[in-house]
Amino acid sequence: MPRVYLPLLPLPVLAAVVAFSACSSRHAEPPAPQVIPPAAAVAQAPAPLPVPAAPVGEDAPSEQELREFRRPVPK
Repeated sequence: MPRVYLPLLPLPVLAAVVAFSACSSRHAEPPAPQVIPPAAAVAQAPAPLPVPAAPVGEDAPSEQELREFRRPVPK
């Protein structure tokens, strides 16, 4: 007699239940048709928000700040 690995036994039973359920279900009404929106509605989408500008009071980084930023980090 072949041995059956007991933890895997519920998988074929579950597959049989799912197959029976899928084949025996009746649809009372036909599926609703999907409506694709016209291109005009897509074209009227709101424009993306503009990127905020940098604050006026900040200057570009100095040469010293750039060197400190680019120096290797010790590991």
